[in-house]
Amino acid sequence: MRYIIVFILSSLFLIACSSNQQVVKEEAATVSDSREISLDDRQLAALALEFGDMTSAIINSEINVQGRIDLPPQNLISVNFPLGGYLRSTKLIPGMHVSKGEVIAIMEDQSIVQLQQDYLQSVARLQLAGAELDRQKVLYQASAGTSKAYQQAEAEFSLQSINVKSLSEKLKLISIDPARLSTATLSGQVPIYSTINGFVSKVNVNTGKYVQATETIFELIDPDDIHAALTIFEKDLPFVKKGNSVTIRFNDDPTKTYAAEVILVSRDIDENRTAIAHCHFRNQPQNLLPGMFVEGSISLNHKNVNSLPEDALVFFGNQHYAYFKKGKSVIVMIPVEVGGSMNGKVEIVKGLEQVPKGSLVLNNAYKLFGLINNRGEE
Repeated sequence: MRYIIVFILSSLFLIACSSNQQVVKEEAATVSDSREISLDDRQLAALALEFGDMTSAIINSEINVQGRIDLPPQNLISVNFPLGGYLRSTKLIPGMHVSKGEVIAIMEDQSIVQLQQDYLQSVARLQLAGAELDRQKVLYQASAGTSKAYQQAEAEFSLQSINVKSLSEKLKLISIDPARLSTATLSGQVPIYSTINGFVSKVNVNTGKYVQATETIFELIDPDDIHAALTIFEKDLPFVKKGNSVTIRFNDDPTKTYAAEVILVSRDIDENRTAIAHCHFRNQPQNLLPGMFVEGSISLNHKNVNSLPEDALVFFGNQHYAYFKKGKSVIVMIPVEVGGSMNGKVEIVKGLEQVPKGSLVLNNAYKLFGLINNRGEE
């Protein structure tokens, strides 16, 4: 019986020792992970630490954004042929430059001939109807004709005028000038002209292919309004304004930057809680194409933010840190996200929301960092 009691007491002692060792290890791990340091009165006096809160400051900060090269719908030109017909010839290839008024294709079809024939016949009938109207008018005024005949002549002239006008507008749609059309100039081929100074984006048909009236033959790009469309998160949207300066970088050469300016900020927020800032280049880069990926930095002027002095922060391992006092003598190092800086003040974006009021360390951050590192090495 005595041996059983001794065994039980020994077991309880071993369990208690093991439990105490585990508690000590957990406490040590907690201190190490949180980067805390306990300072005595002498150290606190030597560091001359100042404590307080974040202050409001006006800082010209910037936000980093991403986006792409964009083109307004009115600057992407789809070229088609309203009558439909065969593509007889073209010299266009994607990327080629075109000038306004330049012939970019020749179309051919029987419907082209038929439209010109209908127009010329309608012009002839209009001339005949006009002569008949004049004759009936003279007869009517001389009481030699009836009012009914005169009204019929008027109606026929009006009808033929409508036909001529309608066919005239159809001819203009396929780049034929009705005023210059005659039996001598009637042709089964018509040119297609470029309406812009720009570049060829797509060539959708080949020579000899029949093209429907609704089919797009070519796509042209007018680069005059090509711009960068940058994605702005909802939290930054109130600070992005028309006129903000922007620095743009391209993936093919991130070291080269291009100056731009915000010209418009959309006010509709999509499902990703973002909006678009449209930016014009001050000096437009060469060879811009819609859809190209870009990165940018937008300068935010006169932004009222929460800030700390530069001396209250350290930068280590790609992370900024601040300090606050816990209790009487424990200093805690805490990671923070920062924004811009100006006149010795640094914007604090997040990280200090739960810090007790009046406990932030406002100076000598790097001296504290040295003490914490030295203590960690010990």
